[in-house]
Amino acid sequence: MTPDWPRLIAASYRVLVGGDLEADLERTDRAILAHALTDDPRIVYVNGFAARLWERPRRTFVGMPSRWTAPPEARSERAGALAPVGVVTGYRGERISATGRRFVIRDATVWPVLDDAGAVIGQAATFRDVERVTRPLLEILATTPAEVADAIARGADRIELCVDYPAGGTTPPPDLIREAVGLTAERSIGVMVMIRPRGGDFVYAPDEIATMCREIATAVAAGASGLVLGCLTPAGAIDVEAVRILLAEADGVPVTFHRAVDVAVDPVATAAAAFALGCARVLTSGGAPTAPDGVATIRRMLEAAPPDRIVMPGSGVRGSNADALRAATGATELHASLAYFRG
Repeated sequence: MTPDWPRLIAASYRVLVGGDLEADLERTDRAILAHALTDDPRIVYVNGFAARLWERPRRTFVGMPSRWTAPPEARSERAGALAPVGVVTGYRGERISATGRRFVIRDATVWPVLDDAGAVIGQAATFRDVERVTRPLLEILATTPAEVADAIARGADRIELCVDYPAGGTTPPPDLIREAVGLTAERSIGVMVMIRPRGGDFVYAPDEIATMCREIATAVAAGASGLVLGCLTPAGAIDVEAVRILLAEADGVPVTFHRAVDVAVDPVATAAAAFALGCARVLTSGGAPTAPDGVATIRRMLEAAPPDRIVMPGSGVRGSNADALRAATGATELHASLAYFRG
């Protein structure tokens, strides 16, 4: 019989820590999560606050090895600090989201989860205090398992996965997604999967939107950490209804609005609309052939973006101009293809 984790988490907190957690664990303004005590502890419960912080909806978060919540270099500290099966207060540690964003949790309380017979079956944690870690983050495009491995070796914080790169990238097959996830997951390197049924323009018919919805479901089932998509109207504006349908299908999985923004009539307004609809980031060259050429527009996009959303310069990004591009735009994330590293 599956334990009633929310009830046992709250009851154990009351007995071991003292006081009560909020009656509705889902709607509280603190993170609450728990893992089972097994040889390879897996997440068994997360509330809404924790799911948003880690950028992982419940259906992809529950069942994940709990060590993946921390970046690889912080896992030894995490394991050592949380090893005692007792109450820990004032815990502080670095964590990593599905898309590679770092944050530090502070003043966390950790406690054992007891079953109805009083046996320890898990460990839970709660905290409110979170500090974002500002650091340069690099996303690298890959189209094959070999390229994924190469991107990892070259320091990728995140992978964008697609096929048919000459056409601007299209949706990769499920087997490729699973293989890419297998290569990256242990390192907490997220795989953002392109959702694009064909090359060409970004104006999609209803049957193509339906295809994209099926591709989203397949990609998420195969382990995608996020999705990359974009839709425009024939007039060159964002296709609000199409994007809304696709975001609903994504159901909490982070979405990047891709370089369709760069062929829109008004890239800045299109980026703002994408954020308003719920996209987590926009990939852009500022409407120019390359990001260094589009610095002024990228800066305007960043100035208009909500504080928790990302404008990510891409196209023409390479080691020789990355620092200057960050300085000129204020961007914290950059996107590049392996071609620039190899050239």
